[in-house]
Amino acid sequence: TTSASGFPLNLKPLTTTGAIGAVTSTAAITTTTTTSTPPVMTYAQLESLINKWSLELEDQEKHFLHQATQVNAWDRMLIENGEKITSLHREVEKVKVDQKRLDQELDFILSQQKELEDLLTPLEESVKEQSGTIYLQHADEE
Repeated sequence: TTSASGFPLNLKPLTTTGAIGAVTSTAAITTTTTTSTPPVMTYAQLESLINKWSLELEDQEKHFLHQATQVNAWDRMLIENGEKITSLHREVEKVKVDQKRLDQELDFILSQQKELEDLLTPLEESVKEQSGTIYLQHADEE
């Protein structure tokens, strides 16, 4: 038996002496007569149910508090990890800026190196020509 709220009441039908379940029979017809009396709960039964429900409630409260503690720990962990992710993101952005600056500096150095190479190539050729003529002049003098 359950009450309107959905809690089991565990009511046992009361036994009384009388015409409950009496069968009357005649030669041709069999009739069953039952009297319905609403179940009556004794104080001891009510107290027993209240104690049972209190224990169930305490168990559920302990379970709830355990779960709430776990959820709080997970929440703290998520917040800490979120802060770490934010910090790492800032670091990555700084590294990207530094990398871009280094790339620009390397490009500048490469352009300077190219300019120097362009300037040195004619000078090297000039030196080779001069040393060739000097070598030839030196050979002629011998």
